[in-house]
Parts: sequence; C-alpha cells; structure tokens
Amino acid sequence: MNKNSFTLIESIIAIVIAVIVMIPVGLITMEYIKSIAYSRQLTVAAGLAKLEMSKVNNLAYNNATLADGYDSNTSSYEGYSQDLRREVAYVAGSNSTLKQVTVTVYEGGSASQLVKLTTYLANVSFGSGSGGGSVGSGGQADSLAVSGGSIAGTNLQNVTLGNTGASDITITGVIISFTGTSGIKAKTITMGASQRWSGTGNSGSTITLETNFTLSAGTTYANTGLFTFSKSLSAVSSLVFIMSDLTETSSYSW
Repeated sequence: MNKNSFTLIESIIAIVIAVIVMIPVGLITMEYIKSIAYSRQLTVAAGLAKLEMSKVNNLAYNNATLADGYDSNTSSYEGYSQDLRREVAYVAGSNSTLKQVTVTVYEGGSASQLVKLTTYLANVSFGSGSGGGSVGSGGQADSLAVSGGSIAGTNLQNVTLGNTGASDITITGVIISFTGTSGIKAKTITMGASQRWSGTGNSGSTITLETNFTLSAGTTYANTGLFTFSKSLSAVSSLVFIMSDLTETSSYSW
C-alpha cells in the first residue's frame, strides 16, 4: 500500500470522526435554540397573563365579565400570537361571596398551556386611609384599567390607560416610588398627549396633577402615559393613581 492510500484512508477516517462529532453538536444546538424560543414565549405569555389580571383587578366586583360561570376565549390576545382564556366561578362553600378568576394563556390555535394564573375576589369595602378616601377599591378607581408600559432610559413610557366603566372618570394625581441613578427625581407626567405636571418629585411622593386627565366612559387610551425623570430610571416599584372622588387604584410596578 502506497503513501496515497494512507492519505485517502486518513481522509475518510477524519470525515467520519467529524460527522460523529458534529451530529450531536448540531442536535444540542437545535435543542438550545428551541429552548431559547420557548423561554421567550413563556416570558410573553406571563406578561399577557399579568396584563389580564391587571384588568381583572380594576373591574368592579359585579362587572358582567366577572359573573359566576363567565368563560371567555380571546384569540391573538393584544395582537400577540398567544390565545387567552378567562374563567370565573364562585368558590365552593363561600356562600357566593368569593370568586375565583383563572387566566390561562395558550400557544396560538392550540390547547398547549403556557401560563396559568389564579386570583380571588371578594366584595369587601375598606375604610378610609389617612389621606382620606377609599384605599385600593371602590368608586372611579375600579374603572381605571392600567396596562403596558416600559422603562427606557429616563422614562416610564407607553402606559395604556382605560375606562371600563359607564361614566367618565378623572385622574387628579399619583403616588409614585422609583429607583435609579443617585439623586433621581420625577420631572414630568404626560397623559392624553398633554403635559399634566412638571416639577421635582422624590420617590414615594404624592403628586397632584396641574391639569387633570379625564377618561371617557368605555374608552382606552393606548400608550398615553409618559413619566419622565431627571436621571436614568431602573424601576418603578409602585404607581398608584388618585381619582377625583378620592379613591385610589391598586399599585402597579415596572
């Protein structure tokens, strides 16, 4: 056998070894890519489920979409490829005083469940807080739906506000807590394409709007909320909206 024969055999062996090595590497790479895609899908699904829960928590207890037996499916929820289902039922043994609301997000057009969240609602009236008014429930606050929003640089932007009620509601102020670069302050608040407040606000402060924002009944104002800050913003840990009837919404965070 000559030298060329050895070279051919060596080449074949090298190719076989390369194939043996590359096949599992390729399979591992494919699985890794699939896992990244699935992880992103789960992240989106969790965000959609939380958005729906935000809407639920801002509805009046006797809202028609929170009635016992309510079961609704929404395809391509909020424009995303995932589908969403909301189910409502009284909790057994609660004498019809406690509702269980379940939100499930599925892969679009399939029964493959991605995320499932459950909350419980009771028709409870809270007393007045130290600042006056009802805290976290009742009045106009029940009709204000808050969704969307993202932090970018020195801004909390694209916050969607909606009025789910049958009457107009008015936002007169906010209570806001935030973190960011040392010395950060709240600077401006814009809603409905108009600046409603400008000044200097510390984290945890109550800000009274200079110009109130009225939301018409049954109307959603997409990406209308813009909160600007003096320095880079890391997080908004709590944002509570104060209404003209002195009721306050639950706390939202980004």
